[in-house]
Amino acid sequence: MSATDAGAATTLAVVVSPGVSPYLPRTLRGLAEQTRPVGTVLVVDTSAPGREVGTGVPVHEAIDAAGLREVSTVRVLQVPAPRTFGAAVRAALAEHGQEGQAAPWLWLLHDDSAPEPRAHAELLRAGESGPSVAIAGPKQRDWAQPDLLLEAGVRATATGRRVPDIEDGEIDQGQHDAREDVLAVGTAGALVRRTFWDELGGPDPALGPFGDGLDLSQRAWLAGHRVVVVPGAVVHHARASYQGLRDLSSARPDPQTVPDPRRSFAARRRSQLFVWLTTTPWYWVPLVVLAILALAPVRALWRVATKEIGLVAAEMRAAAEVLARPAAVWRARRRHRATRRVPLRYLRPLRASWRDVARAKRNERRSQAAGRAHRVAPSELEIRERAALARQRRGTLALVLLGLTTVALVALAPLLTAGALRGGALAPLDAAARELWRTATSAWVPAGLGHAGPADPLLTVLAVAALPLGGAGGNVLTTAVLLLAVPLAGLGAWFAAGAATRSVLLRAWAAVVWALAPALLVGLGQGRLGAVLAHLALPWAALGVARAVGVHRRDVIVSGLADARRSDDGDDEPAAGPLPAAAAPEAVAPTAAGSISAAAGGGLALAVACAGAPVLLPAAVVVLVLLALVVPRHRRLLALVVVPPLLLLGPLLTAALGTLPDGGWRLLVADPGVPLASDAGAAWLAALGWPLALPGLAGLGEPWLTVVALAGGAAVALVAVLALLRGTGRARAVRAGWVAVVVGLATALLSTRTPVAVGRDLAGEAQVVHGWAGAGTSLALLGLLVATTAGGDGLREWLTERSFGWRQLSAGVVTAVMVLGPLVTAGAWLATVVDQRGQEGPLLALEGREAPPVPALARELQTGPERARVLALSAEGETVRAEVWRHAGPQLSETSTAVAARGLTSAGAPAAPDDATAELYELVAELATGTTDAAGEQLGRLAVGVVLVPPVTDADDATTRQDLIARLDATAGLERVTENDSGVIWRTSRSTGAAGAAQSVARARVVSAEGQVLATVPARPVGASGRVAAGEEGRLVVLAERADTAWRATYNGRSLRATTDGWRQAFELPAHTGRLEISYEPAWLTPWRVAQAVGLGLTVLLALPVRRRREETT
Repeated sequence: MSATDAGAATTLAVVVSPGVSPYLPRTLRGLAEQTRPVGTVLVVDTSAPGREVGTGVPVHEAIDAAGLREVSTVRVLQVPAPRTFGAAVRAALAEHGQEGQAAPWLWLLHDDSAPEPRAHAELLRAGESGPSVAIAGPKQRDWAQPDLLLEAGVRATATGRRVPDIEDGEIDQGQHDAREDVLAVGTAGALVRRTFWDELGGPDPALGPFGDGLDLSQRAWLAGHRVVVVPGAVVHHARASYQGLRDLSSARPDPQTVPDPRRSFAARRRSQLFVWLTTTPWYWVPLVVLAILALAPVRALWRVATKEIGLVAAEMRAAAEVLARPAAVWRARRRHRATRRVPLRYLRPLRASWRDVARAKRNERRSQAAGRAHRVAPSELEIRERAALARQRRGTLALVLLGLTTVALVALAPLLTAGALRGGALAPLDAAARELWRTATSAWVPAGLGHAGPADPLLTVLAVAALPLGGAGGNVLTTAVLLLAVPLAGLGAWFAAGAATRSVLLRAWAAVVWALAPALLVGLGQGRLGAVLAHLALPWAALGVARAVGVHRRDVIVSGLADARRSDDGDDEPAAGPLPAAAAPEAVAPTAAGSISAAAGGGLALAVACAGAPVLLPAAVVVLVLLALVVPRHRRLLALVVVPPLLLLGPLLTAALGTLPDGGWRLLVADPGVPLASDAGAAWLAALGWPLALPGLAGLGEPWLTVVALAGGAAVALVAVLALLRGTGRARAVRAGWVAVVVGLATALLSTRTPVAVGRDLAGEAQVVHGWAGAGTSLALLGLLVATTAGGDGLREWLTERSFGWRQLSAGVVTAVMVLGPLVTAGAWLATVVDQRGQEGPLLALEGREAPPVPALARELQTGPERARVLALSAEGETVRAEVWRHAGPQLSETSTAVAARGLTSAGAPAAPDDATAELYELVAELATGTTDAAGEQLGRLAVGVVLVPPVTDADDATTRQDLIARLDATAGLERVTENDSGVIWRTSRSTGAAGAAQSVARARVVSAEGQVLATVPARPVGASGRVAAGEEGRLVVLAERADTAWRATYNGRSLRATTDGWRQAFELPAHTGRLEISYEPAWLTPWRVAQAVGLGLTVLLALPVRRRREETT
């Protein structure tokens, strides 16, 4: 027998193919061309009804066409629809029977793994070099590009993670040919000793098409054999399964023919986890299971952060499918034990560590970065031009911010050291981050006698922003936002304008106009924190939308010369100005891809804007829907922009829908904060930037007052109208801006026409409050700036191409109006604020809180286990105003648009007080007239521990105040404590036997059936918790809070029956000792909070920035 015949007799090749696939003919030709022919070739046809994936050519014809029958014995076996590659091989060997037993070697080939002519000879030489070799694997190269190296043995960690030690596009130059003993080789082209195959039964039945080679190779090592890679044997592998070119579940050709490894990721990850579970020591298995459970969501979140959204479900599915098959894992581990001859630590020298994986990943990233840098390496001229452009932009932005900061300091300098700010629509925010977060996520408004209702979404934004401040309190946050609002607004407008124009001067102008807009300045002066935040967030939302749909302007590098030109969005005008001689005439800007990160970021910014001004939510939805009709691409990403505000405002929307017949829709028009009335003025003022009637300006009378006040808005509106004359692609952006203008003006008009609460104006007069027009005015101004900057983009270059004439003169006049108009209006505002400093007016109503509103005694009662309240009685003319305080005076965290709206009827008139308010008013009337002899008991039932009469400055109020103090001194049940900067203070008497004394002032009291107070329960900000001693039957626990069906109480873990004590919430208590827990838990609260946490958390991950490659044309 010749050497060739001996070689033929030693090997049985098994080719598994789903019919005649596009790859099979080349693989069969490779077998036919072997220098050392194979004796027998089994072609395993796995096609079945519904799984025909071949070309339609019969298998026998493909074999004949390859000439394989001339050199080898060929048999075609039908194994319909096997689960895995290993199962197909096992079935073929079983059907082939004793004929294949004589061949000591099995050569395993996929239909897409074509061997080179010397592959079989080299593999056989390596296999016959010693009896310890059980598996010899070839070196794999690319199917389409034969020089590219794919695999030279497999390196993997103990968890089954492969080391990417061969880079994408790496050319085979023999750099890995020194390898011999390796942890594993792939099954494509592997030569396997037949006795070893029979001993182990092939790969695990649960594995394939991925992980089977790693499993088989590791079992070979543990059985005392060797696994070697043979660099001289080369197989060209198409990796059709890896590239997702056929459906892994049915073997059908994937309808998406573009190679994409992401389509096979779930199967690869599942195989890796399965191998990890089956090869880890038994005592580590529980920890591995826990690790898989923990890693799956973490890895899924990481995929969200890296914008690999298609892999999120794959991560979760892979972990679930592996953990759902404990029987398969157990059988695999049993097979491992049955064939293991050496301990697992025998694999340690062959396995890689996580450091090897990290090092390989780092090298891969560096190589890719170097490749990108080589492909787009800028010239020296480009580098210098880019640096000069960057310096110009940074310098201009710095000057803009410096100027705006100076304006803010001049106007607001006294507020820097004023402490907690209050006035207008702003109340102090003493709560630390933790308390603020608890209030923001509660469904109970802890104000006065308590109210059911969602917290304003603004509190959630403030709570998140306050987290880095820890215990510093919300006052630091609100002060910082208000004092930095002007430069922060300019910063946002600078970047947003960059999406419409790359002109430095236009961006600077837009930043100044936006930062000095009357809507911001007046809202800032009146303490309208929500409107200020909305104004700050709107530019970022607009920038996110522009980048999401890829319509933002970009710097374009043209043919090696750095020339900052505006992009050509397909139908835009060509770049103005003559191109350098070296420039290619056809060079155009690249088409911008949509950005899911920008959409998520824009959605978060819009959520902040809508939290500050809920009326912007329907306005934003209208604008985005209209934009989706006209943007040329990526319009589906606009849906993502709406998700965060819908989630954040979800509880408020639910409350609005639930009270729709009673005017619940007003919740979307109301502004967070203290209800503050203002004179809206004429409707057309909003079009020129003013959200209220024109205020008085220092030293100006009519008509100059109107001219100066409206100069800025009129200039911007005029230029925006002229922008409509621009043609081509810029007209689309201009029209989009005008859509926002129209929607914004409609929003402002709706706001000023809608009553939302009963409140006061700046003079302290009670009246019905209408919505604030500032948010709609800001949206309209944003649209005007979009139209202006988009219309003015490229205008300078266009003018330089024309001879000097009327065009240039007109442009000069318009530019002067653009610059001087806003500056005149802002200058007049600044002069007025400085001139009227210290006087409360419509332009600056903010002031610092001087003395502590409540004394130390009251704070001790408010924060102690009783959680007693303070009743503040303020003299106002001949009337007395009453407020119930739970904290150090009125707090921003106690305001709620939902609660304020209940003060109106469906027709918008003031509503009658409810029972709780009526009882409070009745008590205040009796205290003010001195007609009560049981003040202590009445106050105790309201959980009021301290009565306070604050100081006043008005002479008329002082007279009423003295009369009130005299009557309170004479009231039984009150004990005067002291008088200090906070005012005159009385304590509710609890002296036993004293006239009018209270039995208790605790917020949670245990009372008998006769109404006698038996004990108190330690209260929390919302609810109560504590042990209750045994007592008589029929007793109740009564909360000094308004009754609501969402109150829950448990006693030793068992629910209590709810009842009421008038308007108060109560529960029936058993007679035995127990642990009492009272909380407020509406059914909708937990689902909404979970949805918010998941939805907003994922949006934040999506918005995390990734490195943005410079877009350029070369």
